[in-house]
Amino acid sequence: MSDRDYLKMALEESKKVKGAHKFGAVVVLDGKVIAKDHNHVWETSDPSAHAEVSALRAACKKLGSHNIAGATLYASHEPCMMCLCCAAWAGVSRIVYGHKADELTGDMYEFKGAKFKEVAAKLNRDIEVEFMSLSEKKDG
Repeated sequence: MSDRDYLKMALEESKKVKGAHKFGAVVVLDGKVIAKDHNHVWETSDPSAHAEVSALRAACKKLGSHNIAGATLYASHEPCMMCLCCAAWAGVSRIVYGHKADELTGDMYEFKGAKFKEVAAKLNRDIEVEFMSLSEKKDG
């Protein structure tokens, strides 16, 4: 499967969210889907239950370790800073996302003017970040 296939899987996962804030994520390690999940914030009243964190939790539980070094996290939308840090702690080596945060809010969630890739570059752990558009409109 390709990056685009995994991103489409994350987008399909996002459609399971009832109501607004449809986000989905997939964790892949060694070419295998380890876990996928969607946003559970409103249904669980848990502000940390973002799609990315939920998928990372499921992947770590399945593998029996908090360290999933070498995994790729595919997210339907640009992850927030909490999700980025969680991915870093889990040892994720790559994040690929399909929609930019500013397409939804005009900002990088709670941070005005923050650029996801720039913040990721400041982590103590290396994480490759790639935007791959899933939008119908052309990137510009």
